[in-house]
Amino acid sequence: MALSLDVEQKPQLRHCTFFVPNQGKVLMIVGDQHFELEQHGAELKDFLNLKRYLDGRHSIEEIAKITGVATSDVQGIVQSFADQKLLRQEDASLEKIPADVFLQQIDKSTAMWTEQIGYHRLWSGLENKGFRREVFLGLIMETYHYINSASRHISTAIAHCTDPHWKRLLSEYLAEEYDHAWMARDSLVNMGLSKEEVENAHPVIGTWSWINNLCEIAREDTLGYLACTKLFEARGTETLEGAEMLQRLAEEYGYPKNCLSPLVSHVAEDVKANHTGLLEEALEHRTHIPAPQAHRAVNNLHDLKHSFDQYNDGIILYYSDVSNYIPRLKVDYFSL
Repeated sequence: MALSLDVEQKPQLRHCTFFVPNQGKVLMIVGDQHFELEQHGAELKDFLNLKRYLDGRHSIEEIAKITGVATSDVQGIVQSFADQKLLRQEDASLEKIPADVFLQQIDKSTAMWTEQIGYHRLWSGLENKGFRREVFLGLIMETYHYINSASRHISTAIAHCTDPHWKRLLSEYLAEEYDHAWMARDSLVNMGLSKEEVENAHPVIGTWSWINNLCEIAREDTLGYLACTKLFEARGTETLEGAEMLQRLAEEYGYPKNCLSPLVSHVAEDVKANHTGLLEEALEHRTHIPAPQAHRAVNNLHDLKHSFDQYNDGIILYYSDVSNYIPRLKVDYFSL
């Protein structure tokens, strides 16, 4: 039976993302579910404008007044979301979440966010040759910084971890990951940079933001950090399919054949080590997770997803500018 919605209710959508794969179609992605919406020019903008008020802070009547959409139409849209079970349902009495349920939901959410990261215009622009070749070089350069940061954020997680089992898992993870940056460095050398240029390069701000955010998560929330491994160990440049695509693009952008072989070997090692399974290992002896701990982990995971957006934006912004130094230089006192 459909829910009965009144104008005083304050509906909130479950977390969702939108993607426009082609003209006339819009995908609304919620976890592992995909809903296809028809795009009708201004009507889509009106819908998205209405959607942003489905935040649990506005009543149906207030949404109608703000957007100029008839109250009955807003009720109909919200009812449709309710029928599809797309509205957030809060259980204030829930104190613990079953570990297996938590893992299933994290898997669905990281799959959604990994998919969204892959939709970033950085990837489509590189595929379509919409950027100059320095942007591709910048992607590999920032990937080097990204991999080189592993010892920093893993060590931070270990230092602030209070669970002996989790600390052991993280220590093993650090032993496997701390010295992998040379693989990206050697790939950059194959692309024409010197070893010194790579090792003395300074990350762009989007990369620094990503690293610092992950270190902060590692400091304050071990469960959240373990959940984040499912996202940053499965992103585009960290999968075999993504690595093979990079190898192909490198040649298409005029870089030497097989120049990315060292980086591809790093990806193969990571896939073999199954680092996306750390969260399962951490929770294998737990039946439940305190609800506040689960909420904090999910929020931190979502923040890291947005750090990836800034990371990709930063690559485009910096390496598209013909006036910028590549690799990026540190600015010391004598540079002032």
